[in-house]
Amino acid sequence: MTHVQIDRSRPLPAQIVEDVRGRITDSRLAPGDPLPSTRVLARQLGISRGSVVSAYEQLVGEGLLITSPGGTRVDPSLRVPGGPAAAPAPGPRPAPPRGDLKPGEPATGLLTGALWRSAWRAAAARPTAHPAAGSERLRALVAEHVRLTRSVRVEAHDIVITAGARDGLRLVLAARGRRGTLAVEDPGYPSLRHVPRAMGWRLQPVDTRAAGTGPRATPDRHADAILVTPNHQFPTGAQMPAARRFALLEAARRADALIVEDDYDSALRQTHPPLLALDAEGRVAMLGSFSTTLTPALALGYLIVPPLLRERVADLCLPTSGLVQDAVAAYMEADGLRRHTARVRREYRRRRTAFVEIFPEGVPMESGLRAVVPLRAGVGEDGVVARCRAQGLAVEGMSGYWSARGPRAPGIVLGLGTGPLDRLRERLAVLRRTVDGS
Repeated sequence: MTHVQIDRSRPLPAQIVEDVRGRITDSRLAPGDPLPSTRVLARQLGISRGSVVSAYEQLVGEGLLITSPGGTRVDPSLRVPGGPAAAPAPGPRPAPPRGDLKPGEPATGLLTGALWRSAWRAAAARPTAHPAAGSERLRALVAEHVRLTRSVRVEAHDIVITAGARDGLRLVLAARGRRGTLAVEDPGYPSLRHVPRAMGWRLQPVDTRAAGTGPRATPDRHADAILVTPNHQFPTGAQMPAARRFALLEAARRADALIVEDDYDSALRQTHPPLLALDAEGRVAMLGSFSTTLTPALALGYLIVPPLLRERVADLCLPTSGLVQDAVAAYMEADGLRRHTARVRREYRRRRTAFVEIFPEGVPMESGLRAVVPLRAGVGEDGVVARCRAQGLAVEGMSGYWSARGPRAPGIVLGLGTGPLDRLRERLAVLRRTVDGS
């Protein structure tokens, strides 16, 4: 309101009244909007506070403003013709739907310790903007982290910091320079398939149930790129055998195809070395993320870029939060990531045990983030999922992980990371009753 033109030849309170009234009637001020205090507005306009007090009193009398210990604001119940609807009267909020057993949600309750808070204080004390490819400090720490945990030696310049796995996939496919055919695992992670489809790539499903290294286990020669999760096949958590890994690398060589390896949750389980460790031709790009080891709220990951794409990827990078990068870097430097990962792995072992006690027929992933409950033949998967949702269980059906049509066994995919362990047991018992009643 500082741009009110004060005409000292006219009564000052009347001018303020006219200005505020006009702002309300043309919806520049909406019901519930706050106004400056009388002292602040008087100082901004260079007039006496008494003039502002007089104007506000008149507007209150007209029913346009209300005053309270919290200040002066437009009456929330006011209805202005043609303007926005009045703010609803406060009342009890409906309880939000529960997200129990949601697949992929990590257990974040162990994270908020003194070391984590200290890392964020240090980052906030000196906020820094970083190059689009990411903080040099964090990239060097990620390179060391990958060397120690994945037995792959890379340099900081091989790494770009991303907003997560989907952002990394977007980057590397865009850097490829042309749209084509992307071979994807079937079943596979649905949200990663959305990215290439939105970018105009054609998806070629490859059935991961096939044994050995036959044509159903590897993409055909027309694939331009291959998206795989060799150390965590979705949603079962199976690992790709060594023979199939070498066959995949050979298939990519014959097709001159790029391999995009999603190294999802490898830090939480005993895994084989990544495909990147077997790559002698610079054909593999590897996606990494802090979502499962720390929290998805960070929206932070990394991409290890093949040499031929390094310059192009650097041109396409979008910067991620410098504050988040610095906080994670400080946490890693204090050995927080390694120690936290060890705690989380122990916690997930307890959660897998709880799951197996209630679902002995189930298939828990070693990482503990997901599990699968097979359903009896003839049981309607959609109906079971709907009944689970009605109980506040955010489970998913196995069918959502497939992209190709054909016979498939029905099942329920759930997560073991949400809530404390006692709560997990309670919700697993609810799921047991729901499944048994189907």
